[in-house]
Amino acid sequence: MAPKSGLGLVQRQGISLSAGMRQSLALLRMPTQAAAEAITREAEENPFLVVEAGSGGSGSAYDYALSVTAAHESLGESLSRQIAMQRLDPATAAAANYLVTELREDGYLDVSLSELVAGTGAPLGVLEAGLRALQACEPAGVGARDLAECLELKLVDAGIDRTLAHAATRRLDDFAEGRWARLARDLGQPQPALERIALLLRSFGSAPVHEEDAWVDVLIPELAVEVGPHGGITVSLLPGALPAVSVMPVARGSLDGETLRSFHERARRMAAAVTARRDTLLMIGRHIAEVQSAFFLGGQETIHPVTRAEAAASLAMHPSTFGRAIAAKALLCGTKVHPLSLFFSRALAGRAGAVSPFDVQRRIREMIDQESADAPLADEGLCAQLNKEGVDIARRTVAKYRKCMRIPSSFGRKRRRAT
Repeated sequence: MAPKSGLGLVQRQGISLSAGMRQSLALLRMPTQAAAEAITREAEENPFLVVEAGSGGSGSAYDYALSVTAAHESLGESLSRQIAMQRLDPATAAAANYLVTELREDGYLDVSLSELVAGTGAPLGVLEAGLRALQACEPAGVGARDLAECLELKLVDAGIDRTLAHAATRRLDDFAEGRWARLARDLGQPQPALERIALLLRSFGSAPVHEEDAWVDVLIPELAVEVGPHGGITVSLLPGALPAVSVMPVARGSLDGETLRSFHERARRMAAAVTARRDTLLMIGRHIAEVQSAFFLGGQETIHPVTRAEAAASLAMHPSTFGRAIAAKALLCGTKVHPLSLFFSRALAGRAGAVSPFDVQRRIREMIDQESADAPLADEGLCAQLNKEGVDIARRTVAKYRKCMRIPSSFGRKRRRAT
């Protein structure tokens, strides 16, 4: 029987983000300074967006943040600089820079290109070229859409052929189990080459960007936490951290022309995005104050272990949205600026129950402060002492926490004290 051709309709349900929702998410994930700059740029182009600039920051909080924050290049700035160094046509460069704003805190791109086509109207080919340009940047793996692609990009960066890297990351279970005969048959590589790939895979992290590497230029607080004389905790938005925005009122039907209507719609979306950002951060700040009351009432010395997933569930938020909301954001308590990410981490097992990494790091610093100048504690010694105190922690985790606190190794501390 000869095949017959035909035309039919198929109905599918799907979820897509509106332009306004995408604008809100883009502004939500930006560090405070970057968000203020984005609002200012839009106001310079858009006659309908009215901006009341603050004092350039949140008064003393802004000045304090400037004085204590190291001026490292942010991830977004680093990627934009690397994109600018590539010889790209304007459309591809614009697409690559747009994709930078869509990245998660850990460097993953968790929105599909087809969704971006629907939301931006950009051709799929241009977005694909922009993604290739982004994925050519450092750190290796940035712009990956899943773990396999992240590992593939890291293997390529380590000198593995792209085709082989792609095939290898589709057989991670075989590498984990050391099934060399099967891998040699499927990949056509000798066992020494496969063992090298296995070593590389074990050395890679699970994300393109690790939290301790995701520097921002200035951590400016947008929230203020105040403790009252009777132990009450209040959370408020700091005025001036972001400029106040509004939409110029216009009479109904007075917007003649597509250009004016487009500008007015953009202004409306930006104003709504600023409001959504402030409401979201205030909601998260109040949740932090409630869950971490012991931190604010007890001299900022202990943090209750709460994961981001648990906090997101309590606030009825998607975990990825919650992660973007707290990325590079901070609160001010007294004279101290604390990143919001400080209050969310995986717990460690302790003798009296779960222990937060914050408390463990504080204990590591205490032990180092009390160590002998002639015999500083190595990571193994710190780990052993914590184990005796009931904290289930590995030596490599101790080393990671020590590095996060910018504390040199035992050898480095001994040499520094000797000079």
